[in-house]
Amino acid sequence: MKFQFKKFGYVDEGILELSDLTIICGPNNIGKTYVSYSIYGFIKNLKSLIKLPINIDQIEELKNRGSVIIDLNFHQQKLSSYLVEASKNFNSNLEYYFSSPNNFFKSSNFIFKDFQVNINNKFEKSIKFGHKQNLLFDKEISSQNLFIVMQVTENSEIPNRILETCISEVIVECLFSDSLPKAFVVTSERTGISLFYKEIDIYRSAILDNYLGQDDKFNPVKFLNETRARYARPIQDNIDVIRDHEILSKNTSFIQENKKNYKPILDILTQLLGGDFKFVNGQIFYSPKKEQNRNQIDVPFYLASSSIKSLFLIDIYINHIAEKRGLLVIDEPELNLHPDNQRKMASLLARLVNAGVKVLITTHSDYIIRELNNRIMLSNDIENKEEIMNKNAILTEDILLPEQVKAFVVKNNHFIQEIAVDKYGINLQIFDELIAESNTLSSDIYYSIKD
Repeated sequence: MKFQFKKFGYVDEGILELSDLTIICGPNNIGKTYVSYSIYGFIKNLKSLIKLPINIDQIEELKNRGSVIIDLNFHQQKLSSYLVEASKNFNSNLEYYFSSPNNFFKSSNFIFKDFQVNINNKFEKSIKFGHKQNLLFDKEISSQNLFIVMQVTENSEIPNRILETCISEVIVECLFSDSLPKAFVVTSERTGISLFYKEIDIYRSAILDNYLGQDDKFNPVKFLNETRARYARPIQDNIDVIRDHEILSKNTSFIQENKKNYKPILDILTQLLGGDFKFVNGQIFYSPKKEQNRNQIDVPFYLASSSIKSLFLIDIYINHIAEKRGLLVIDEPELNLHPDNQRKMASLLARLVNAGVKVLITTHSDYIIRELNNRIMLSNDIENKEEIMNKNAILTEDILLPEQVKAFVVKNNHFIQEIAVDKYGINLQIFDELIAESNTLSSDIYYSIKD
């Protein structure tokens, strides 16, 4: 799965290919966030970015006979042109997606390329239109046909354009269901979102009340345009998740469904948090692990530490949202974490990858990179390997193969460059040079101090 970027903020050009674990490094202000958010947004919104040609005769057959068969081979053969269309549509909406000034992304080009779909697996979906009509979609294993059935309980008619849009999106979902991961993002703004999301709602409600109290006729389009959020869509998605935390907390991720198999993930998450979250009367509380001779307390979320706020969305994802073969995008997973917890974060990422979750991160953390490199090196034939792993509490779920990892860096030449990953890990000279410079300076100062 490859993504090509041209004139994308600081990035002049480059291709990024997703792997099980994908890492983007580089100095500040060079476009790492733009790149990661774009990949997330394209994957998440692909269904709406492709408008498939739905034959009007098929719509009429569905309405008149109650069923129709869609030949998926027809659409699979046109996949390349569909993806070109999707890339163009995404490019045309970049300014809205990032809530950027007009023409900020005027010359930018985002291209999704070299992607194949597998339509051999079973697919099922149902869509309700009120209490009167249902659409049922079904594709059997190895079949190339998608069966659509309309169930009607009363006289009611769905407009053709709505049926066309609905069927188009489901066909896209069916084509990509086994090939394209379901994406979730954790933005670098997550700490502020966790603290101020209620104030954002209050602010918008106040604006709405003001509009409705005016004498002029209320114009919803004008209202939406004038109150459009001044932040990127991934940040809005995080706000929505936190706003809906009580509902989402009733869901169970594939990790929680099989706690025994995925215990290492839950264990390292608990170590990172040092406690857990509780939801009481719509409020979020953090409950630290009880210490001996100390009272157990529940801390209101807004009073919790910045590290706890930073980990909240990751906790929601792991416990309530994660799906097998999903994609977790984290902008700076090291945010607000002590170096010891940054090392634990590396372990959490490795365990998620080995559980079947694709992970994409942007990072400045030498600790995370070094810990990931340790886990890559442990995939080799090593003397006293078991002893080393036991001494450092490293599990087999922590070990990464070099072929599971891809790393990229954006430097001052404005190009996305792939970094070699071999049996010794990720060759990130950018960190080594900075550490060497700091060590040299420290030595010069130390040996120059007069007694």
